[in-house]
Amino acid sequence: MADVAPLKALRYSETEPLGGLLCPPYDVISPEERDRLYAQNPHNFVRIEFPKPDGDPYAAAAADLAAWRHRGVMRQDAAAAIYVHDHEFSVGKTRVRRRGVHCALRLHPPEEGIVMPHELTFPKAKEDRLALLRATRTNTSAIFGVFEDARGEIAGGIARHIEGTKPTAEATVGGDQHRVWAVGDRLAIGGFRDALAKRRVYIADGHHRYETALAYLAERRAGASADAAIGYVLAYLCSADDPGLRIFATHRIVRGDGVLDRAIDRYFERSPIDAGAIGDIQPGIVVVRDGQYEQLTLKADADLSSVRPAWRELPVAQAEELLLREAREAGAEIAYEHDTKAALAATEEGATAVLLRAVDPNTLRRVADAGERLPQKTTYFYPKVPAGLVVRSLE
Repeated sequence: MADVAPLKALRYSETEPLGGLLCPPYDVISPEERDRLYAQNPHNFVRIEFPKPDGDPYAAAAADLAAWRHRGVMRQDAAAAIYVHDHEFSVGKTRVRRRGVHCALRLHPPEEGIVMPHELTFPKAKEDRLALLRATRTNTSAIFGVFEDARGEIAGGIARHIEGTKPTAEATVGGDQHRVWAVGDRLAIGGFRDALAKRRVYIADGHHRYETALAYLAERRAGASADAAIGYVLAYLCSADDPGLRIFATHRIVRGDGVLDRAIDRYFERSPIDAGAIGDIQPGIVVVRDGQYEQLTLKADADLSSVRPAWRELPVAQAEELLLREAREAGAEIAYEHDTKAALAATEEGATAVLLRAVDPNTLRRVADAGERLPQKTTYFYPKVPAGLVVRSLE
């Protein structure tokens, strides 16, 4: 099954507060957020993870990273380790902690059934990540993977090795608190590796980065040893049973939805729903526009022949295949938003919000085990793992 290894992480030195140097992964950074992070600190990792599109952004990222390493802004650890990462954050009024481990994960094509994807990807995003990887020869941000640990075997082993020890690094970003322990003990690493060798890893977030790493391996495979650095990718692995694991839905915001009503009436029954009830009953699909909320329920005689069998009971797939495909083909603009308040705010400006129920970890694993993939932008694992905390050089 999964094969993991320690790494000599590239990390920021302790000359500046770490919280001002980290950034989100590239796929959730807006142009405005990128400008803010650029201005926040000249060494903010956004310059590497998601450089501005001026000139050759990939060459600029590679040059900045090389300069930072030369000046000691970032340094590579002397000894290989796995990096335990506690991420504390708030969901509503509840304070939550999610624990994961940064490590190197051996690459396997999906058909081998070891590292399992669950979402489809966009070609343009993979082209961007591949250009950055070629230029920097660095895994700038981790893929997010989950594994089964219902009995707590792995979680318990990790806890024993860091209990009572001081974190190697700490950072506060907004209201989030990050603590990292570099665990170099051979027994601890061996125990983690042996436990993962009995399990599959399911990609939660970072499908584009994983497929990019596979493409890069295919380019450079000739003459490389079986354990060459290009055969692995930086991964943040978390138990699917971790109490801090949160999966949000990714809602759809539709502008120019002239054909949406036709699709709704063909496949669904409509019923009004009170806005305040959505969080309590978690309906599968709710369409919001002009201040009106309508719950959609699939008609008993709806023709589902165009929907993959593994998708037919999933609201996100029903919405994509039966509602949004026709709207998209008719020229509607469709955006993605995990924040329900932001999706509803868009309706005040004339858009239609399609609110969806989140997919749970068991469903994710079931679809992946069936060899299927869900539509793009199905899940939003919250919060994202920051870039710049643990970086992996392929040199």
